[in-house]
Order: sequence, then C-alpha cells, then structure tokens
Amino acid sequence: MKFGLSMSEPGFNVFVLGLDRAGRMTATMDYLKKSMEDHPAPADWVYLNNFSRSNRPRPFSLEPGNGRKLTEAMETLISHLREAFASAFSAPAHLTETQAQTEEARHQVRDKFETLRKFARERSLDVQENEKGVMIVALDDEGEPIPMDKLSKERRDTADAVFEEVAEEARKTLLSTRELEDQIGDTLDSLRRSAASVVLKPRIEKLREVFTVPGLKAWFDALEADILDNIDAFEEPDDQPAIDLGDGKMPETVEDRYAVNLLIDHSRDDHPDVVLEPSPSYDNLFGQIQYRPMAGGMHPHFSLIKPGALHRANGGVLVLRAESLVEHEESWSYLKAALRDGEIRIEERQKSGPPTAGAPEPRAIPLDVKIVIVGAPKYYYSFFSQDVDFRNHFRVKADIDPDMPAITRNITTYTGLLTRSVLARSGIAIDTGAIRQLLGQASRWAGERDKLSAQIERVEDVAIEAGALAKTDGRTTIRAADVKRAIEERRHRNSRLEDRSHERVQRREVLIDSFGSVVGQVNALTVLDYGDHAFGLPARVTARSYVGNLGVLNIERMVDLSGPLQQKSVMTIEGFLKSRFAQEFPLSFACSVTFEQNYGGIEGDSASLAELCAIISAISQVPLKQNIGVTGSMNQFGEAQVVGGIAHKIEGFYRICADQGFTGDQGVIVPAANAENIILRDEVVHAIRQGKFNIWTIDNISDAIEILTGKPCGDSADGNYPADSVFGRAMERLRRNDVLLRERHAYPGWSE
Repeated sequence: MKFGLSMSEPGFNVFVLGLDRAGRMTATMDYLKKSMEDHPAPADWVYLNNFSRSNRPRPFSLEPGNGRKLTEAMETLISHLREAFASAFSAPAHLTETQAQTEEARHQVRDKFETLRKFARERSLDVQENEKGVMIVALDDEGEPIPMDKLSKERRDTADAVFEEVAEEARKTLLSTRELEDQIGDTLDSLRRSAASVVLKPRIEKLREVFTVPGLKAWFDALEADILDNIDAFEEPDDQPAIDLGDGKMPETVEDRYAVNLLIDHSRDDHPDVVLEPSPSYDNLFGQIQYRPMAGGMHPHFSLIKPGALHRANGGVLVLRAESLVEHEESWSYLKAALRDGEIRIEERQKSGPPTAGAPEPRAIPLDVKIVIVGAPKYYYSFFSQDVDFRNHFRVKADIDPDMPAITRNITTYTGLLTRSVLARSGIAIDTGAIRQLLGQASRWAGERDKLSAQIERVEDVAIEAGALAKTDGRTTIRAADVKRAIEERRHRNSRLEDRSHERVQRREVLIDSFGSVVGQVNALTVLDYGDHAFGLPARVTARSYVGNLGVLNIERMVDLSGPLQQKSVMTIEGFLKSRFAQEFPLSFACSVTFEQNYGGIEGDSASLAELCAIISAISQVPLKQNIGVTGSMNQFGEAQVVGGIAHKIEGFYRICADQGFTGDQGVIVPAANAENIILRDEVVHAIRQGKFNIWTIDNISDAIEILTGKPCGDSADGNYPADSVFGRAMERLRRNDVLLRERHAYPGWSE
C-alpha cells in the first residue's frame, strides 16, 4: 500500500485482496486515511456558464475554499447589480442625457413629418396620423379634408398620380423616421451600457484581482460583456425568467445564467478525501446531469450537473469493493477509459427515448486519483486479472495474509484491536483471561498453534457475543467463561446438520463402530463444510481382495462419484503397492475399495492412508482396530503428508467414541506434520488428559499399520518381509495369487 501510494505515475493503482472477515476494508480505510493526513487538500472544482456555447459549461480549478468564495462573490455581484443598475439608470445626469437625446429625436421626427405634410399640401393633399398609422386625404379649396367622390372630375383624373407621388414620399419619410428611431435606440442603449459599465467594471475588476486562476480572466471578460448585453434582465423580478436564449430554449433568470456550480468544495478539508463508493454505478462514479421541470417538460441546466465519486476523490483516493464493481461491468469499462485518458467526463445517458435536445456536454475534468479496489482473492484471480487493461492500471497487489505469526508484536497489536473494538461496540471491558481465550480461537481458525487468523472480525464477533452474555449476568467485564460460552452457543446454533449426522450413527442408519477389529475395514476421518459450520465425521472405508491382476478398483471412480484428487490418491496407492510387492512378479491381486454409504461426491486425498491400510488388511487378512480413526495423505513412498481440517476430524471421531462409550484405547492417527495444527475444544483436551482418548502421530504407512493391527509391519528396504509381519503375510498371499494366475494362464499375453 505504501509503495502504491508513493507512485505518482499512472497505472500504479492498488488491489487489496484478503479473506472475508479479515478486516480488509476497515484496515485499508484506516491506513489510507492516516496516509492522507500529511497531504494538502486538493483543489475545488466549479462549472461556469459558457456564454458562447451554453451547452458546453467550462470547468475551473480553484484553490481549496476559493470555490465557495467565488460562488458567494457571484451571488453578491448579481444581487447588487440589480440595485446598482437601477440607481445608475435613475441618476439625474443619466435621465437628463436620456431625455435630451429623446427630445432631439422627437423634434427630428416632427420636422420630417411636417416636411411631408408640406409636400402633400402643395398637391392639395394632407397626411394625417391615427391609431391605424398614416393616412393620405384630399383637401378642398379651403384646405379642409373632403371625400374622394366630392372631388371635381378634373382632380379625380389626376388624383391617382398625385396620391402615388405623396405616398412614395410618405414611405421615404417613414423609413427615415424608423432609421432615426433605431439610431436613438442605439444611442439610448449606449447610454445605458455606459452607465452600467461604470457600475459593473470595478466590480468585475475586483473579481479578477481576487481570483487569478489561468483561464478565469477570459471568463470574467465574457461575463462582463454578457451582462452588458442583458442589462434589461436585471430589471425583471428575481423569480421571473428574463433572458431569452433562443433556439427554442427556455428563458432563464440572471441568477441561473450567472450562477456558479460548485461541483467540489474542499473549504473545510485539511487533506485529500478517502472516498468509499459502495455502489459504483455510472451515475455514482461519474456524476449525472439532472433536469428541471418547466413549462410541462424537463429542461437541463449546467447548474444541475452533479458530481460523482471520482470528482469527490479527485486529488485523493477512491476505494471500491471488487464484488460491487463486478456487478457494474459497464462502470468498469468507463472507469478504465477514465484512467486511460486521465480525465472525468460526464456524459448524458438517457435511460429511454431520444436524447434530450440541448443537454449539457460538460468539458472533462483532469483526473488525478489513486484507486484502491478491495476484495476477495477469487475476484482478483477470476474477473480482474484476466483483463489486460486491469494489469495496465492496477500494477500493485496488496495481499493480506490469511494468518500471522503469534509473536509478541502481533499478539500485542491483536490484543489492542480486540480491546478497543469490544469497548467501542459493546461498551464493556475485557479481561486478560478472555483475551487469551479469544487468541486461542484465532489460532484454531488459523489452523496452527503458532499463528493467529487474520480474520479478526470473526474474533471480534465472538467477543461482542461474550459481552452481551456478561451484561446479561450483570457484570461489567468479559471473562474467559463468557468467551467459552459464546463459542459454544454459536456452535450449537449452527450444528443442526452435525447433530443429525451423529444421530444417524447412533441409530445405526450409518454404520460406524468405535470398537472391535475387522479385516479390510477402517474408519477414515472426513470433514463436512457447510459455510457457516464445519465438522468432522468418520467414513467407513472397506476393501475386498481376491485373485486377479486388476489391482486397485476404485468404486467411486467407476460410478463417477470421485473427483480428480481422490482418483489421483488411488493411483498413488497402487504405485506404492507395486513398488513394495511387485518387484519379482506382477501385482497379483484385485481389490475393490469404497467409502460405504457414500451417496454424494467425494474429493481430496486425505483418506489415502486409510484406504491403503484397508487394502493391505484385506490382502494380508490381518484385522484393523475400529476404535482408531485414520487421516492422512501419502506419497508413493508411503510417507504421511499433512491434511486440512485436522481439529474437526479429531473432534468428529471423539464424538462418536463419546456417544458409543469410551474404552480407553480409542483415538486417532494423524500425520506428524499436522501436530502443530491440532487445536482442540476443551472437552477433548480433558478426555486426552484423563486417558479416555488418544492421538498418535505417524511419519509413514508402517507406523499406521502397526498401530491399527497391533502387529509388526515388517517393512524392509530389500523386500524380504518377516513371515509373521503384516507385509510378510501380504507378500505370501500375493505369491499364492501369482501361482494361481500362472496356472490358469490369467496374465494378459502370458505363455509358458
């Protein structure tokens, strides 16, 4: 983790992998937060209106805290401009100049109109203004308007030409008047802009002085020009849209147009954020563009752009859960693209229907973030590591060990974590005896006496349950007895399948005996794991030998009930038998081996020692003790190899013996290599100390056979086994088989 955080080059993001309940997320978050404390707070980010392309808002990076200051400054500016503009426009000097320019224009219009009337009167016509516009009328000799039908025939004959002449002059006059009105409008606008500029310019200049970010100066220039272009909007009420955007877009208020979208605010932060995004959908990671209901529709606006986890973590660390990211494969593709391009791009992702017209297309924000994915090893090795892009972007693997050495330093840390966690979560103290009991449970889950399980959250859960029991008894401290009781009650809650399995043995529905001796039969120790509870249960392995040359026949394999590891173990057994008993003649026997009453699949090689003992017993006709269970893998040299679940296996056979009655000679055979893995429940330990139950550790198959038969194995390097030994009896049986097979020409391809 330290290495990954120290690398500033792209691609050195981190994948933290560890077992469930190992505190991988808690430890990762704690470490990251502590690591970020020495780093300065990252920049604020704002989106500002792009006045030339309103659907392409521009992002700006500001010093931490300046984003909020800019937001407040712009709100203050717009609020003050309403009053300032109103005062400027009502100032005596501005009103006097405006009135003078207006009166001058009116005089010019009146002069033009009088000139037109004079032109018309010279032709016995007149031009009159009414609500419908300008009208041309005829005049009598007294200069009074008369109807056309009252004109003399001579005047009527020339009226059309005269009317057309006056009408043309009227059109010229009206056109000239309109041009004059446009000029005066421009003049008045110029006066207003000048008055507004006097008010606006120093305020904008002050913003330029305070906010000196590159690129922001040009935006302030555009802001000043746009405000002067939309002065009239400041005279509208605050809640009324005043600026018509055109192109069918909805009008907006000046508050909206000149708003600051404070996307990321670090004004209260002293260091970068460590952001944990629990649900990494596209919107949650990259942000989204929201819409405002208006005029019966949904309308976008740059101020409604919302940030995602990448924005919040920019400049710091983003933490994602592997399993959640796997559930959002689309987000994973976009995330890789963001890391590749080094930018965060918010895209319009319409769920259904056509794209929204005029939807914002925000410019991308540069991405500077360290991403940490936390998850179980299965996600790393199955989903992510198969992706070439993943290997390019996540070059650092932080692998949490499933366990840790039980050395002083680790024990001290472990104890401190447990003490603080229990006190924080249950409000109760925990004494040394309870801690010692919890450490023992951690070692049991680690599977070794000199190690502690890294799944500290499981240990914490036991401590919390023990705290609840202590409170129920009215005590303020957790004791060892509370921890033992919590462990036992948890086991009782989850042990229904275990209890049912042992009940079936008691009722003889499953045939398992812990007394007597039988040829070709042994109790192999197995483990059943149902996720929330694992337990041991013996399985009767039987072997039946007869004359033949087929060797070992694995019944489970023949009916497709065995996995590849179990099949391999049978072949290993056959290799051992051939090396010991087939140096002078072929392996002259056939022997069927099976797990009795096995109706499901079987996998693993931890029963290979038991299977070999059953086979040798069947060949030699030497009975095996049923009061002893056997577990252990083996190689072709007959050496005992370590197996898993050793504590569960021992306790499973112990329970059978306890149910059927102790005889004092019962126990289990385990590989010597498993000695450090034996961490048993108190009741089993007490039974061993009292001589009711035993554990034998062995190094090879010979040790197991001698314990199970009570006879010497007779193992010999040169193959000359004593006649009264188990191997000697087996060799004699095989010699007789060989003779029989030769007499009956039973070997394939054999002839005298």
